[in-house]
Amino acid sequence: MPEIESKGKTVTEAIDNGLYLLGCRKEDAEIRIVSEGSTGLFGLMGSKPAVVLISADDSKCSNKVATESDQKKFTKNPVQINNI
Repeated sequence: MPEIESKGKTVTEAIDNGLYLLGCRKEDAEIRIVSEGSTGLFGLMGSKPAVVLISADDSKCSNKVATESDQKKFTKNPVQINNI
């Protein structure tokens, strides 16, 4: 069961990025919120991305784990992939 760490400006964006990279639907994945992120001072300084861990059953997903170049095209925040 692959597990990825995905980041985004919001929790929703982080989840969407991770599900896209795994080729899964939300209903077929287990999602854990690590950090909800923050906008920082006036949305300019000190912002932190939202971070989620997503794992999914191999049989329910296309297991389309994107390459590093695919990740850069899709998001500014590449994901970390952990095979469990």
